[in-house]
Amino acid sequence: MKQAIHPKYFPAATVICSCGQTWTTGSTQETLHTDVCFHCHPFFTGEQRIVDTEGQVDRFIKKLDARAQFKQQEEQRKATRISPEVSITDLNLGPRAEAALARAEITTVGQLIEKIQQGDEAILAVEGFGRKSLADAKKRLRARGFELLATEEEAPVETPTESPEA
Repeated sequence: MKQAIHPKYFPAATVICSCGQTWTTGSTQETLHTDVCFHCHPFFTGEQRIVDTEGQVDRFIKKLDARAQFKQQEEQRKATRISPEVSITDLNLGPRAEAALARAEITTVGQLIEKIQQGDEAILAVEGFGRKSLADAKKRLRARGFELLATEEEAPVETPTESPEA
């Protein structure tokens, strides 16, 4: 061995664990500090414990909580979007159609849907509410997720095909 190139060796170096356990060993440092030892490591103790020195588990749990909260808010938004208690003004039918419905005391989407389910003629009987307003209302209701029954007027018309004469 060459002289003066090797670090000083301590045959009774003290090792200190974060759990409080200490023991001696040989090392080039006089004291050593560890996070986990054979007294507190889950493999040796048999207990389920997550060793998290950098906070990765906490960050992951925060992300999971944020995701769950976002999903809950999204479901609430979806539920309020298709709520029959939504005001007619949220459909953006235009001032004339909204005023006509207000005069007929139809102020919520639920009331409008009930009137539409009675038939197109029932809603067209409202003064100032025409076919274009009805088509716009149905289109906007379907876009929001409401299901409307198809009437005869909306059903696709099949044209008879001519059969070739032989």
